[in-house]
Amino acid sequence: MSVSIDFSDLIAAFGQSTCSTHFFIDINESTLIRIDESKDTNAQTKIHQMEKSKLYLKIPMWESKDDELIIETFMYETENNVFEDIPSETLDRENGFQQFHDLVASHPHLKKQWVEYRSAAMRNRILSWLCDNNIELANQQLIPTIEIKELTAEEIVRLPDEIKDFKPYACLRCHNKTGMNTRIFSINVSPENRLIEQETHRIMKEQFGVSHHGGWSGGDQEFLTASRCPRCGCEKIFWDY
Repeated sequence: MSVSIDFSDLIAAFGQSTCSTHFFIDINESTLIRIDESKDTNAQTKIHQMEKSKLYLKIPMWESKDDELIIETFMYETENNVFEDIPSETLDRENGFQQFHDLVASHPHLKKQWVEYRSAAMRNRILSWLCDNNIELANQQLIPTIEIKELTAEEIVRLPDEIKDFKPYACLRCHNKTGMNTRIFSINVSPENRLIEQETHRIMKEQFGVSHHGGWSGGDQEFLTASRCPRCGCEKIFWDY
């Protein structure tokens, strides 16, 4: 279903949602409804009624466990040794979070990276949530244009060994291990959210006749892999070296 809510307003509602402040999408009116338990004496009744109705969709909230996970991945993916003294297992404690934020605050460039990283994570979370609930935001391009190209045999040969040596090994349906071809595609975006995954699946199906594919991260370049069992036609293939 399609609603005409601005994505930036949806992100703001997501960031402001708490255990006592709730946001709903009014599907028919394409509006956001805010219910604040500290100001509305009938808040619980309204929330219960709206949660049961198909006319409203409750916006999730960003919880502390989400921050725990995103901090861990940020520390892992960021090439900066300032995090070496923060064991990941301390992040679920108050001093671990405080230590992380103190370090980030003392490094302006790192702080900018963290703000952008967290914003992207929240954005991808909402995009996946929209996709899961079959909600389309009208007249808004929420993901980049996806470009997929199938590599030729000559292009595959020039790939790094760890990619070109990763090949279809066995069919997951009939267990056949012979005669399967290798198809590798380059794609210009990473599968950051389910909206991108959904559009990638559509393109692979419509343009290349592929219903099932895998993914490979090659550093600065993302790849998709596909194969088909010549015996039973199944596309669910186990890949290995």
